[in-house]
Parts: sequence; structure tokens; C-alpha cells
Amino acid sequence: MQTDEFEAQVRECHAAVGTHLPAIADRHSPLALLAALAEHVGGSLQLFLQSGSCTPEQARAVLERVERAILG
Repeated sequence: MQTDEFEAQVRECHAAVGTHLPAIADRHSPLALLAALAEHVGGSLQLFLQSGSCTPEQARAVLERVERAILG
């Protein structure tokens, strides 16, 4: 998959997830929401690695993307 196509898919998925977050945030504290999202990311990466859907390098790239988004 080309980088531009991947980036477009990421933006589309981000927007879809973003439509649901306000309702979830109304029911849970920000810290609980972040912890739950972190559990989803970690669990998903583990499943993708075990199934061969992604490589360790790709999983690291996802984590690095999260780190850059948070810490710059």
C-alpha cells in the first residue's frame, strides 16, 4: 500500500472514530477513556503481530506515530 493511500485511510478512520468519542467521553473520565484506547491499541497490535497481519517494524511505526503525536 502506498503511503498516500495509507494516510488517507488513517484520516478517514480517525474521523470515524472521532464521531463516537464525544458520546463515550460524556460517560467516562478522560483518563479512563485514554486507558481504554491504549488497551485497544496494545491488544490490536498483539493480535496483528500474532496473525502475521503486520510486522514488528510496522507495529513500532504505529507506536512511534503515537509518540510523535503526543510528544512532538
